Amino acid sequence: MTTMRLLRLTAVVSCAIPVSLLAQIRPMGSMATANRAPDKDASQVMITSFRSNEKAGAGKAPENGLSYQAAEEMRRKVDGAFSYKQIYVIPVERINPNLTASAFSTTDALEPHDAKQLAVQIRADEYIAGTANKVGDGYKVTADLVLTRDINARQPLGAGEAHKLGDAIELLVKEYKEARKQLEGEKKCVRAVTDAKYAEAVQFADAGIAAYPKSTLARACKLNALYLSKASPDEIVKVAKEISAIDPRSNTAMKFVADAYRKGGAEKSDSLVLALLRMMQNDPKNSQLQFDAINEIASAKNPAIARPIIDSTVLQNPGDPDLLKLRWKILGAVKDYKAMREQGLELIRLDTAFADTTYFSTTANAYAQDSMWQQAASAAAEGVKKFPTDAYLVGFEIQMLQKAGQTQQALDKLDKASAAKIPVPDAGTMKLFMLQELKSPLVLATAREMVAAGDTTANVRQIILNEIQMQMTAAQKMVATDAAAATDSLNSVLTQLKEGETLAKTSQQKGQVAFLAGYSNLTLAGIKAQQGQATKSCQLLRDARANTTAAMTNLPTGSTFAPAATVQQAMGQAMQLDTGIGQLMGSLPNCK
Repeated sequence: MTTMRLLRLTAVVSCAIPVSLLAQIRPMGSMATANRAPDKDASQVMITSFRSNEKAGAGKAPENGLSYQAAEEMRRKVDGAFSYKQIYVIPVERINPNLTASAFSTTDALEPHDAKQLAVQIRADEYIAGTANKVGDGYKVTADLVLTRDINARQPLGAGEAHKLGDAIELLVKEYKEARKQLEGEKKCVRAVTDAKYAEAVQFADAGIAAYPKSTLARACKLNALYLSKASPDEIVKVAKEISAIDPRSNTAMKFVADAYRKGGAEKSDSLVLALLRMMQNDPKNSQLQFDAINEIASAKNPAIARPIIDSTVLQNPGDPDLLKLRWKILGAVKDYKAMREQGLELIRLDTAFADTTYFSTTANAYAQDSMWQQAASAAAEGVKKFPTDAYLVGFEIQMLQKAGQTQQALDKLDKASAAKIPVPDAGTMKLFMLQELKSPLVLATAREMVAAGDTTANVRQIILNEIQMQMTAAQKMVATDAAAATDSLNSVLTQLKEGETLAKTSQQKGQVAFLAGYSNLTLAGIKAQQGQATKSCQLLRDARANTTAAMTNLPTGSTFAPAATVQQAMGQAMQLDTGIGQLMGSLPNCK
């Protein structure tokens, strides 16, 4: 279920509720708060269905299930434990219409983000989220107090176990009453932090902790104040570990611990890995956190420290899919690809849906990070077999085949993908690079076709310019053995460079065009000068001088591409050659 559905309900609270609907949703033994407006100073508390592995029996209404009954009992006991001027327990008459209007069950537990959104919607200041399960011939109930303003502002209330459900919940209500003693200090601390009065904030937080020694909420505010005041890492870690000891699920605390260990340098690397692992275990469905943490663990000095911990945790919790997925990721981070592969196959046996595009791309990437190109290509190929039109997997397999030295096979697969209109990322550039690697004569023609078809990527233009440069280099090598062929090639290069002027987009590309034009003209000037001197041809000498002029015009612009020393040397040669041609023309009667 999605939290977004709750956003539609701004009008529900104020709508008149039909009597017939009230009859359906009013619980047995209606609470006093149902007919009483909240006191202006009272904190409004929302309590929704608890999470439970016990469902209502066959043929019985969902309201008879443990999830709903535990929440009802909690509402009743909290309402009786506090003065109406202190606590207002929001009745189900305000809760259920919101849930029903968004197609949420009124008898099932909400996911954390859904619970927060509902609390915001019905203007609750805080809410209680819990679990209730049958244990032997009794009940075990756990609960958290959560402040609506922040889903991470959580105070564990511990666990209550008793033969009767009401007695188990009574223990939690007593703890809830104690836990609320910290809230005055916590609120003052939050205000002081907002005003950047960090020393005062710490004092207020300490007062909250003194009022309730098991406080996580006041400690969290103190932790934030210490961090913002740039306290020492040791001070920050001390408070964060206190929170973590009370609430091992708290990623709020672990984020500060991880940050402090990052600042501690290499000697804190192992501690950082353990903190990141804890964060991943606490929030297995947070894909961004999982991605970032795994990358950081993989780059740590000793990522393998996480391996025995996750192995032990999996053994203690056999078959837990979230832990198995986490182990799979850790195995990739420590580069145990064989074990990673086996773990992945086990996960697929447990749930075939695990073999999705993410599984195949992650496995392939893991091999690629260790330069195991063939294995990476094989992993991607498995994914392509299952998801033949997935552009990323198709493209990744092609890239890995090329890196593995199977360029022709990669090119064939790319052509097949293009024919099937699979939008492989950067397919055109990939094809050009492969054609270059295969020394194909089709590189330039293919690149020009792509530009003509509307390709505007800088890579394609660069390939065209590089191909022209290769032609110029080849022509220069022919000067000594076949001047005529060299001249034809250089003239072709100059013709193509005029096209290149329109292709060049970056300053470096424009510099490359100018440098190639300058150097080609300089080479042509040398050929024509030699031929003109040998044949005393004034026309050849005039053409040679035109080439030196073009060379000296283009070469300075080429400094954005070629090294300054190379450009200066070429300019010197052009000026020297131009002077020599002028002197030669002056010595010939018909050239004056």
